[in-house]
Amino acid sequence: MKKFIVLLLGVLSIIYLLNPGAGLFEFIPDHLPLIGNLDEALAMALLLVCLQHFGIKMPEIFRRKQDRTKAGIKSCLTTFKEGSVTATAKQRFSNELPSALKNLAQLTAALQDRQLVVFLDFDGTLTPIVDRPELAEISSDMRESVRRLGQCCTLAIVSGRDLVDVRAKVGIDEVFYAGSHGFHIAGPAGFGHELQQGSQYLPALDKAERALLRQLRSIAGAQVERKKFAVAVHFRRVAKEQVAALTAVVDGVLADSEGLRKTGGKMIFELRPDIDWDKGKALNWLLEKLQLDKRSVLPLYIGDDLTDEDAFRELQQHGFGILVRDEVRPSLARYALESVDEVQTFLKRLATQFE
Repeated sequence: MKKFIVLLLGVLSIIYLLNPGAGLFEFIPDHLPLIGNLDEALAMALLLVCLQHFGIKMPEIFRRKQDRTKAGIKSCLTTFKEGSVTATAKQRFSNELPSALKNLAQLTAALQDRQLVVFLDFDGTLTPIVDRPELAEISSDMRESVRRLGQCCTLAIVSGRDLVDVRAKVGIDEVFYAGSHGFHIAGPAGFGHELQQGSQYLPALDKAERALLRQLRSIAGAQVERKKFAVAVHFRRVAKEQVAALTAVVDGVLADSEGLRKTGGKMIFELRPDIDWDKGKALNWLLEKLQLDKRSVLPLYIGDDLTDEDAFRELQQHGFGILVRDEVRPSLARYALESVDEVQTFLKRLATQFE
Protein backbone atom coordinates (compact mmCIF):
# COMPACT_ATOMS: atom_id res chain seq x y z
CA MET A 1 0.00 0.00 0.00
CA LYS A 2 2.86 2.36 0.87
CA LYS A 3 4.44 1.88 -2.55
CA PHE A 4 1.13 2.61 -4.25
CA ILE A 5 0.70 5.87 -2.32
CA VAL A 6 4.29 6.93 -3.11
CA LEU A 7 3.74 6.08 -6.80
CA LEU A 8 0.48 8.05 -6.83
CA LEU A 9 2.16 11.09 -5.27
CA GLY A 10 4.94 10.86 -7.85
CA VAL A 11 2.46 10.74 -10.74
CA LEU A 12 0.54 13.72 -9.33
CA SER A 13 3.81 15.64 -9.00
CA ILE A 14 4.63 14.99 -12.66
CA ILE A 15 1.12 16.03 -13.72
CA TYR A 16 1.39 19.23 -11.69
CA LEU A 17 4.83 20.04 -13.12
CA LEU A 18 3.64 19.45 -16.68
CA ASN A 19 0.66 21.64 -15.86
CA PRO A 20 -1.78 20.34 -18.53
CA GLY A 21 -4.40 22.73 -17.16
CA ALA A 22 -2.26 25.69 -18.19
CA GLY A 23 -2.59 27.35 -14.79
CA LEU A 24 -6.28 26.53 -14.11
CA PHE A 25 -5.54 24.66 -10.88
CA GLU A 26 -2.23 26.14 -9.69
CA PHE A 27 -1.96 26.57 -5.91
CA ILE A 28 0.28 29.62 -6.29
CA PRO A 29 -0.11 31.72 -9.48
CA ASP A 30 3.17 32.12 -11.37
CA HIS A 31 2.75 35.90 -11.72
CA LEU A 32 3.16 36.50 -7.96
CA PRO A 33 6.64 37.91 -7.19
CA LEU A 34 9.14 35.79 -5.26
CA ILE A 35 6.73 32.93 -4.48
CA GLY A 36 5.23 32.41 -7.95
CA ASN A 37 7.17 29.18 -8.59
CA LEU A 38 7.27 27.87 -5.05
CA ASP A 39 4.57 25.28 -5.76
CA GLU A 40 6.54 23.87 -8.72
CA ALA A 41 9.65 23.64 -6.55
CA LEU A 42 7.72 21.74 -3.88
CA ALA A 43 6.28 19.42 -6.54
CA MET A 44 9.79 18.72 -7.87
CA ALA A 45 11.05 18.02 -4.35
CA LEU A 46 8.16 15.59 -3.80
CA LEU A 47 8.94 13.86 -7.10
CA LEU A 48 12.62 13.42 -6.14
CA VAL A 49 11.60 11.93 -2.78
CA CYS A 50 9.27 9.50 -4.55
CA LEU A 51 11.98 8.49 -7.01
CA GLN A 52 14.46 8.00 -4.16
CA HIS A 53 11.97 5.72 -2.44
CA PHE A 54 12.24 3.42 -5.49
CA GLY A 55 16.06 3.63 -5.46
CA ILE A 56 16.38 6.25 -8.23
CA LYS A 57 18.77 8.99 -7.07
CA MET A 58 18.80 11.75 -9.68
CA PRO A 59 21.75 13.72 -8.21
CA GLU A 60 23.85 10.53 -8.29
CA ILE A 61 22.88 9.87 -11.92
CA PHE A 62 23.87 13.40 -12.95
CA ARG A 63 27.14 13.12 -10.99
CA ARG A 64 28.06 9.85 -12.74
CA LYS A 65 27.25 11.34 -16.15
CA GLN A 66 29.42 14.37 -15.34
CA ASP A 67 32.27 12.10 -14.22
CA ARG A 68 32.04 10.09 -17.45
CA THR A 69 32.06 13.29 -19.47
CA LYS A 70 35.11 14.60 -17.61
CA ALA A 71 36.87 11.25 -18.02
CA GLY A 72 36.11 11.24 -21.76
CA ILE A 73 37.47 14.76 -22.18
CA LYS A 74 40.57 13.89 -20.17
CA SER A 75 41.13 10.76 -22.27
CA CYS A 76 40.78 12.71 -25.52
CA LEU A 77 43.19 15.41 -24.33
CA THR A 78 45.71 12.78 -23.26
CA THR A 79 45.40 11.05 -26.63
CA PHE A 80 45.97 14.28 -28.53
CA LYS A 81 48.94 15.15 -26.31
CA GLU A 82 50.57 11.79 -26.98
CA GLY A 83 50.00 12.13 -30.72
CA SER A 84 48.14 8.86 -30.97
CA VAL A 85 46.39 7.96 -34.19
CA THR A 86 43.22 7.47 -32.16
CA ALA A 87 42.97 11.23 -31.66
CA THR A 88 40.43 11.81 -34.40
CA ALA A 89 36.77 11.10 -35.02
CA LYS A 90 37.58 10.02 -38.57
CA GLN A 91 39.41 6.89 -37.50
CA ARG A 92 37.80 3.61 -38.59
CA PHE A 93 38.67 -0.06 -38.46
CA SER A 94 40.51 -1.22 -41.53
CA ASN A 95 37.81 -3.74 -42.49
CA GLU A 96 35.30 -0.87 -42.71
CA LEU A 97 37.28 1.08 -45.31
CA PRO A 98 35.84 1.14 -48.85
CA SER A 99 37.89 -0.21 -51.74
CA ALA A 100 40.06 2.35 -53.53
CA LEU A 101 39.71 0.36 -56.74
CA LYS A 102 35.92 0.31 -56.61
CA ASN A 103 35.88 4.03 -55.81
CA LEU A 104 38.46 5.11 -58.37
CA ALA A 105 35.84 7.21 -60.17
CA GLN A 106 35.20 9.16 -56.97
CA LEU A 107 38.93 9.70 -56.50
CA THR A 108 39.45 10.94 -60.04
CA ALA A 109 36.40 13.19 -59.72
CA ALA A 110 38.07 14.87 -56.75
CA LEU A 111 41.04 15.59 -59.02
CA GLN A 112 39.08 17.83 -61.33
CA ASP A 113 41.18 20.99 -61.81
CA ARG A 114 43.65 19.75 -59.17
CA GLN A 115 47.22 18.47 -59.38
CA LEU A 116 47.89 14.93 -58.14
CA VAL A 117 50.88 14.13 -55.91
CA VAL A 118 51.44 10.48 -54.97
CA PHE A 119 53.38 9.12 -51.98
CA LEU A 120 54.12 5.39 -51.75
CA ASP A 121 55.47 3.23 -48.95
CA PHE A 122 57.84 0.45 -50.06
CA ASP A 123 57.67 -2.73 -47.92
CA GLY A 124 54.18 -4.19 -47.89
CA THR A 125 53.03 -1.72 -50.54
CA LEU A 126 55.29 -2.00 -53.59
CA THR A 127 56.72 -5.35 -52.56
CA PRO A 128 55.44 -8.13 -50.27
CA ILE A 129 56.74 -8.38 -46.71
CA VAL A 130 59.51 -11.01 -46.51
CA ASP A 131 61.28 -12.72 -43.62
CA ARG A 132 64.55 -10.86 -44.20
CA PRO A 133 64.41 -7.18 -45.30
CA GLU A 134 67.41 -7.51 -47.62
CA LEU A 135 65.50 -10.10 -49.68
CA ALA A 136 62.65 -7.75 -50.61
CA GLU A 137 62.53 -7.06 -54.35
CA ILE A 138 60.17 -4.93 -56.40
CA SER A 139 58.85 -6.74 -59.48
CA SER A 140 59.61 -5.38 -62.91
CA ASP A 141 55.89 -4.88 -63.54
CA MET A 142 55.49 -2.86 -60.34
CA ARG A 143 58.57 -0.80 -61.15
CA GLU A 144 57.12 0.01 -64.56
CA SER A 145 53.77 0.95 -63.01
CA VAL A 146 55.50 3.34 -60.61
CA ARG A 147 57.64 4.82 -63.39
CA ARG A 148 54.61 5.26 -65.61
CA LEU A 149 52.63 7.10 -62.92
CA GLY A 150 55.72 9.15 -62.03
CA GLN A 151 55.73 10.50 -65.57
CA CYS A 152 52.18 11.81 -65.07
CA CYS A 153 52.54 13.45 -61.66
CA THR A 154 54.95 14.21 -58.82
CA LEU A 155 55.71 10.93 -57.03
CA ALA A 156 57.72 10.09 -53.90
CA ILE A 157 58.68 6.84 -52.17
CA VAL A 158 58.50 7.22 -48.36
CA SER A 159 60.13 4.37 -46.47
CA GLY A 160 61.64 3.39 -43.15
CA ARG A 161 64.59 1.99 -45.08
CA ASP A 162 67.77 3.96 -45.50
CA LEU A 163 67.69 6.34 -48.45
CA VAL A 164 70.47 4.53 -50.31
CA ASP A 165 68.77 1.18 -49.75
CA VAL A 166 65.25 2.11 -50.91
CA ARG A 167 66.58 4.14 -53.86
CA ALA A 168 68.60 1.17 -55.08
CA LYS A 169 65.69 -1.26 -54.70
CA VAL A 170 63.16 0.95 -56.54
CA GLY A 171 65.67 1.99 -59.19
CA ILE A 172 63.81 4.97 -60.68
CA ASP A 173 65.78 8.20 -60.94
CA GLU A 174 62.86 10.47 -61.86
CA VAL A 175 61.00 10.23 -58.53
CA PHE A 176 61.64 11.56 -55.02
CA TYR A 177 62.71 9.44 -52.05
CA ALA A 178 62.29 9.93 -48.29
CA GLY A 179 64.38 7.34 -46.45
CA SER A 180 64.60 6.62 -42.71
CA HIS A 181 61.01 7.80 -42.19
CA GLY A 182 61.88 11.11 -43.79
CA PHE A 183 65.17 11.87 -42.01
CA HIS A 184 66.95 11.73 -45.38
CA ILE A 185 65.27 13.01 -48.57
CA ALA A 186 66.52 13.11 -52.16
CA GLY A 187 65.19 13.54 -55.67
CA PRO A 188 65.96 14.38 -59.28
CA ALA A 189 68.48 17.07 -60.27
CA GLY A 190 70.42 16.91 -57.02
CA PHE A 191 67.43 17.67 -54.80
CA GLY A 192 68.15 16.62 -51.23
CA HIS A 193 67.72 17.23 -47.52
CA GLU A 194 68.99 15.58 -44.36
CA LEU A 195 67.48 16.41 -40.99
CA GLN A 196 70.48 17.83 -39.18
CA GLN A 197 68.98 17.21 -35.76
CA GLY A 198 69.28 13.49 -36.40
CA SER A 199 73.06 13.58 -36.66
CA GLN A 200 73.56 14.37 -32.99
CA TYR A 201 71.93 11.04 -32.10
CA LEU A 202 74.33 8.91 -34.14
CA PRO A 203 76.59 8.07 -31.14
CA ALA A 204 73.54 6.89 -29.15
CA LEU A 205 72.43 4.76 -32.11
CA ASP A 206 75.93 3.27 -32.40
CA LYS A 207 75.87 2.35 -28.72
CA ALA A 208 72.36 0.85 -28.97
CA GLU A 209 73.35 -1.18 -32.02
CA ARG A 210 76.32 -2.73 -30.20
CA ALA A 211 74.19 -3.57 -27.17
CA LEU A 212 71.43 -5.14 -29.24
CA LEU A 213 73.84 -7.25 -31.28
CA ARG A 214 75.44 -8.53 -28.11
CA GLN A 215 72.29 -9.19 -26.10
CA LEU A 216 70.18 -10.68 -28.90
CA ARG A 217 72.83 -13.11 -30.03
CA SER A 218 71.20 -15.94 -28.04
CA ILE A 219 67.71 -15.45 -29.51
CA ALA A 220 67.40 -17.46 -32.72
CA GLY A 221 65.93 -15.58 -35.65
CA ALA A 222 66.45 -12.09 -34.20
CA GLN A 223 67.95 -9.71 -36.76
CA VAL A 224 69.47 -6.33 -35.96
CA GLU A 225 69.53 -3.95 -38.92
CA ARG A 226 71.46 -0.70 -38.63
CA LYS A 227 70.19 2.25 -40.59
CA LYS A 228 71.78 5.67 -40.49
CA PHE A 229 69.09 7.18 -38.28
CA ALA A 230 67.64 4.08 -36.64
CA VAL A 231 68.39 0.60 -35.35
CA ALA A 232 65.77 -1.97 -36.32
CA VAL A 233 65.15 -5.31 -34.62
CA HIS A 234 63.27 -7.78 -36.84
CA PHE A 235 61.63 -10.72 -35.09
CA ARG A 236 59.51 -12.30 -37.82
CA ARG A 237 61.64 -15.46 -37.60
CA VAL A 238 61.73 -15.52 -33.78
CA ALA A 239 59.75 -18.24 -31.97
CA LYS A 240 56.62 -16.89 -30.25
CA GLU A 241 57.84 -17.95 -26.83
CA GLN A 242 60.99 -15.86 -27.35
CA VAL A 243 59.31 -12.60 -28.36
CA ALA A 244 58.80 -11.48 -24.76
CA ALA A 245 62.50 -11.96 -24.03
CA LEU A 246 63.43 -10.04 -27.18
CA THR A 247 61.07 -7.21 -26.22
CA ALA A 248 62.65 -7.04 -22.77
CA VAL A 249 66.11 -6.70 -24.31
CA VAL A 250 64.98 -3.90 -26.62
CA ASP A 251 63.29 -2.07 -23.75
CA GLY A 252 66.39 -2.48 -21.60
CA VAL A 253 68.66 -1.06 -24.28
CA LEU A 254 66.20 1.81 -24.81
CA ALA A 255 66.26 2.63 -21.09
CA ASP A 256 70.05 2.87 -21.30
CA SER A 257 69.97 5.03 -24.46
CA GLU A 258 69.62 8.76 -24.01
CA GLY A 259 67.54 10.61 -26.59
CA LEU A 260 66.05 7.58 -28.37
CA ARG A 261 62.50 6.29 -28.60
CA LYS A 262 61.00 2.94 -29.56
CA THR A 263 58.52 2.57 -32.39
CA GLY A 264 56.89 -0.56 -33.76
CA GLY A 265 55.64 -2.04 -36.98
CA LYS A 266 55.02 -5.44 -38.52
CA MET A 267 57.28 -7.79 -36.55
CA ILE A 268 59.79 -4.99 -36.01
CA PHE A 269 60.97 -2.63 -33.28
CA GLU A 270 62.98 0.46 -34.07
CA LEU A 271 65.05 2.73 -31.88
CA ARG A 272 64.99 6.21 -33.40
CA PRO A 273 65.97 9.74 -32.38
CA ASP A 274 63.33 11.15 -30.06
CA ILE A 275 62.47 13.97 -32.45
CA ASP A 276 59.07 15.15 -33.63
CA TRP A 277 59.64 13.85 -37.13
CA ASP A 278 57.92 11.07 -39.03
CA LYS A 279 56.51 10.16 -42.45
CA GLY A 280 53.73 12.70 -42.06
CA LYS A 281 56.18 15.52 -41.30
CA ALA A 282 58.34 14.44 -44.25
CA LEU A 283 55.29 14.47 -46.54
CA ASN A 284 54.44 18.04 -45.50
CA TRP A 285 58.08 19.12 -45.87
CA LEU A 286 58.21 17.78 -49.42
CA LEU A 287 54.94 19.45 -50.37
CA GLU A 288 56.23 22.76 -49.04
CA LYS A 289 59.67 22.57 -50.67
CA LEU A 290 58.15 21.61 -54.02
CA GLN A 291 55.60 24.43 -53.66
CA LEU A 292 52.77 21.92 -53.68
CA ASP A 293 51.24 22.84 -50.34
CA LYS A 294 48.17 24.54 -51.81
CA ARG A 295 44.50 23.82 -52.39
CA SER A 296 45.00 23.14 -56.07
CA VAL A 297 47.05 20.04 -55.16
CA LEU A 298 45.59 16.70 -54.04
CA PRO A 299 48.09 14.44 -52.21
CA LEU A 300 47.51 10.69 -52.10
CA TYR A 301 49.43 8.30 -49.83
CA ILE A 302 49.45 4.49 -50.00
CA GLY A 303 50.96 2.47 -47.17
CA ASP A 304 50.42 -0.61 -45.04
CA ASP A 305 52.15 -0.14 -41.68
CA LEU A 306 51.61 1.75 -38.42
CA THR A 307 54.26 4.31 -39.40
CA ASP A 308 52.13 5.22 -42.42
CA GLU A 309 49.35 6.36 -40.09
CA ASP A 310 51.36 9.54 -39.45
CA ALA A 311 51.00 10.37 -43.14
CA PHE A 312 47.32 9.41 -43.16
CA ARG A 313 46.76 11.82 -40.28
CA GLU A 314 48.33 14.71 -42.18
CA LEU A 315 46.03 14.06 -45.16
CA GLN A 316 42.77 13.97 -43.19
CA GLN A 317 41.71 17.41 -44.38
CA HIS A 318 43.39 17.82 -47.76
CA GLY A 319 44.16 14.45 -49.33
CA PHE A 320 43.51 10.72 -49.43
CA GLY A 321 45.14 7.96 -47.39
CA ILE A 322 44.91 4.42 -48.76
CA LEU A 323 45.73 1.47 -46.50
CA VAL A 324 47.08 -1.81 -47.87
CA ARG A 325 45.30 -3.92 -45.27
CA ASP A 326 46.24 -7.37 -44.07
CA GLU A 327 44.76 -7.20 -40.57
CA VAL A 328 41.88 -5.56 -38.72
CA ARG A 329 43.07 -2.49 -36.82
CA PRO A 330 42.17 1.19 -36.41
CA SER A 331 43.33 3.42 -39.27
CA LEU A 332 43.10 7.02 -40.40
CA ALA A 333 43.06 6.01 -44.06
CA ARG A 334 40.01 6.82 -46.18
CA TYR A 335 40.22 3.86 -48.57
CA ALA A 336 41.89 0.44 -48.69
CA LEU A 337 43.55 -1.99 -51.07
CA GLU A 338 43.85 -5.69 -50.33
CA SER A 339 47.34 -6.55 -51.54
CA VAL A 340 50.47 -5.50 -53.40
CA ASP A 341 48.82 -6.78 -56.58
CA GLU A 342 45.87 -4.44 -56.01
CA VAL A 343 48.30 -1.57 -55.47
CA GLN A 344 49.82 -2.26 -58.89
CA THR A 345 46.38 -2.41 -60.52
CA PHE A 346 45.41 0.85 -58.84
CA LEU A 347 48.60 2.62 -59.98
CA LYS A 348 48.08 1.43 -63.55
CA ARG A 349 44.49 2.63 -63.67
CA LEU A 350 45.43 5.92 -62.07
CA ALA A 351 48.15 6.47 -64.68
CA THR A 352 45.66 5.71 -67.43
CA GLN A 353 43.49 8.58 -66.20
CA PHE A 354 46.30 11.10 -66.82
CA GLU A 355 48.03 9.81 -69.92
